[in-house]
Amino acid sequence: MNVVITGSTKGIGLGMAREFLQRGHRVMISSRGQSAVDAAIAELAGEFEIARIAGQPCDVSDRAQVQALWDKSASSFGTVDIWINNAGRDGEQKLFHELPPEDYVQTVNTNLIGLMHCNHVALRGMHQQGSGQIWNMEGFGSDGSTMPRYGVYGSTKYALRYFTKVLIKECKDTPVQMCYLSPGMVITDMLISPEMRNGPEWPRKRGIYNILADRVDVVTPWLVENILAASGNGSAVRWLTTPKVIWRFLTAKITKRDILTPMGM
Repeated sequence: MNVVITGSTKGIGLGMAREFLQRGHRVMISSRGQSAVDAAIAELAGEFEIARIAGQPCDVSDRAQVQALWDKSASSFGTVDIWINNAGRDGEQKLFHELPPEDYVQTVNTNLIGLMHCNHVALRGMHQQGSGQIWNMEGFGSDGSTMPRYGVYGSTKYALRYFTKVLIKECKDTPVQMCYLSPGMVITDMLISPEMRNGPEWPRKRGIYNILADRVDVVTPWLVENILAASGNGSAVRWLTTPKVIWRFLTAKITKRDILTPMGM
């Protein structure tokens, strides 16, 4: 398989790239900065054959850069079998009226406009080549959940689910499959920022994360295995399901999960 992952120089994106490579597939690494792309490729090249790794900087809010990412992927690998829309940002953790306008505009441009650019480019390319899967990354708010300070991020993810539902209908009876991907709570810089750890609500949030969150190296192998096993339009690969959330809270006092302390948090 030839795989493109946006936002794949760190965190979940890099973890998934590593897992695809581990299974013998080819991966296109991408993020906004060339230096970050180069660093990720150098890291992966120490573990896997460089011939199966390529890279291209891409700011998904710029459609021309998304098209360049597709073109580089097609020229490097021949086809794009799997395209994963992982790139995203959550912005500053402030009440909405406290946010500088440029912050929420950037979040919407990345998480929603960027998502649309990526789907537009990938759908056109996959229809032309006659096959392909696109995976849109869900997040907090996709199911309608709300929380103070997550208004902008949650709104983009709620819109993502609606948008993906529409594309699933549009892809019916076509060779292109549109799918959902949800990693749950994964310990990354995006989930837990230094600002959050220094805030007054950190003790409470730390307790919740110790119950519900998981490490990148735990979640990404499962995500990749299930992506590769999926075969239908509208497929959904979701790690942290409602039954799993309920079970973890019910068993929290017995199991005493603590994944943050070993990570220095």
